[in-house]
Parts: sequence; C-alpha cells; structure tokens
Amino acid sequence: MNLQELAAASDFFILLAMVVYMMAFVAFAVDIAKAVRVRSDLRLEKKVRKRELATVGAPADPDPAIAARSVEPDLSENVSDDAAVPENGGGMTALSFALGAAGIATAFQLLGVVARGVATQRVPWGNMYEFSMTGAAVIMAVFLLLTLRVRDMRRLGLFVLTPVLFIMVIAYTSWYLPAAQLTPSLQNSPWLVIHVIVAVLSMSLFSLSAVVAVLQLLQHSRESRLEAGEKPRFALLDRILDHLPSAKRLEQIAFQTTAVGFVMWTFTLIFGAIWANYAWGRYWNWDPKETWTFIIWVVYAAYLHARATVGFRGKVAAYFCIAGFVCVIFNYTIVNTVINSLHSYSGL
Repeated sequence: MNLQELAAASDFFILLAMVVYMMAFVAFAVDIAKAVRVRSDLRLEKKVRKRELATVGAPADPDPAIAARSVEPDLSENVSDDAAVPENGGGMTALSFALGAAGIATAFQLLGVVARGVATQRVPWGNMYEFSMTGAAVIMAVFLLLTLRVRDMRRLGLFVLTPVLFIMVIAYTSWYLPAAQLTPSLQNSPWLVIHVIVAVLSMSLFSLSAVVAVLQLLQHSRESRLEAGEKPRFALLDRILDHLPSAKRLEQIAFQTTAVGFVMWTFTLIFGAIWANYAWGRYWNWDPKETWTFIIWVVYAAYLHARATVGFRGKVAAYFCIAGFVCVIFNYTIVNTVINSLHSYSGL
C-alpha cells in the first residue's frame, strides 16, 4: 500500500469511526430513555400502592413499629444502572452495546490517526485537523478506561460523546487538510512528540472534567429544587438527571480528572519551554500561545488550590472548572487560527 492509499485509508477509518460513534450515541440515548421509563413506572407503582392502601382503610397513623417494617424505599433517589433497568435475560443491554460500539469506534479512529502518520511519515498532529482527531480519540480512550475503574462514568457516555462528535464534524468539515509534510520549524524535533502527547492527554482530561462540571451544575440545581419542594422546570431533563450520579459525586469526578490533567498541563508548559529554547533560542518569548498556556495553568492552579485550602465546593468549584476549559477552547481555536504567533501551525 503506497502513501496515497494510506492517506485515503486514514480518511476512511475516521469516517467509519464517526458512523460507529453515532450508533453508540443512539444506544447511550436509548439506555437513558429506558432508565427514565423504568423509574417513572416504579414511581407510578408506588403511588398506586399508596392509593390502594388508603382505599382498603389503612390507618392514617399506623403503629411506628409496623411502619418501620413496611416502609418502602424512596424510588426518587439515584440508583445504579443494574437496579434501575431490569435484566434482559442475559442479553446485551443498550448500555453494554453503547460502550462496545464506542470502543470499536475509538479503535477505528486510532487506526485512522496511525494511518495518517504513516502516510505522512511523521507524527499525526501537525495541524488543527490532525490534532483534533487525535484529541477526540484520546478523550474517548480515557473515558472508556475510566468506565472500567469508575462505574458512575458509564452513565455519562451520551454527554461525553456529544462534544467528541462535534469536534470531529468541525475538524472534518472545516479544518481538513490533505496529508502533507510538516513546516520546517516542526521537523526533526523530538519535543514535538513529547510536548504534544502530554498536551493532548491533559486537554482530554480537561474536556471530561468540563462535561462533568456542567452536569454537576444541572444536578445541583435539580437537587436544590427537590429539597425546597419545588416542581422541576423541565420534566424530561429532571428524569435524565435522575439517571446520573449526585452533584457531590460529579464534583468529585470533575476534581479528580482536573487534578490529573493539571499535572500533565504543567509538563506541557515545561516541555514547551524546552522546545522553544531548542527552536528559537529562548525558553520564553511571551508569544500569545505561550501566554495563554500559562493563563490556563494559573486558572486551574487557582481552582485546585482554592478547593483544597478555602473549601471551594459545589457551584463555585464547577464554575471555576468550566472557566478553565473556556480558556483551553480559546487557546485552541482563536489563538491557533486568528492570532498571529510563532505557534501558528493550524495550516488553515
């Protein structure tokens, strides 16, 4: 297979990955829909039982000992996937299919990235298109690995896959470039591999933490209304959030992923300075890309420090986490494509 055929194979694997991701997206949505329906049925059954008890003349104020033995579980609380969705006779559930399809799609996408690298005979992240496809694949790979260790992450598949598909569509339709060699300033530098790999990993973790932080805000708002006895503003959204972990658990996940991402971003900053000295003779040039990389580091450092020392919790922590990711997006899009700098390697 020649280099042109490998480049075509790369595009094919990327498109195939997008198709399979869409299948996983639908399956994740079906899983949430099933969980919502089951919870609704359980609540309805509970109301019917209470009504039947009242009809047969159950005492309004039963003996406390009897009430303690007959009390039913609160079905409005978050429960596990296994408890929420009945067994399917040993068959494949929508959630297991979604996770499997997401794994297959991630494998296809990684094949596409590798084929692109072989076709260009270099690392496959020399422009915005290649970096976006690599980053999207790493986000999904990290997410799937986390689902093996953190069971609650499985419920977030739909919300993680949504921005991944968005990134891939934008990259393929707006940032696509034919396979070609790197600009001279990027060639023959081992720091391209080291610096960019760490940057991709850290940005992937920041992406996951931002998704979780947004869900945390929605869940926090829902839980506050429930505590106040208020009705939900959007019934469907309320039922979907009922399928997700609590706001406190989501905050823990966001903090943990951000903490690991921050460590990697620190190395991104350090390795970038070393590469700058290698390429331009100075460790720091106050280039817009360097400046925004440092701003991102400061924002996340402040978030982690404030949460550990002065007790940033709840909504404030989520807002801080999202603010850091907004800086990441600005650095990746506007700085790379609009602002002239030494790091203008988007190829657009």
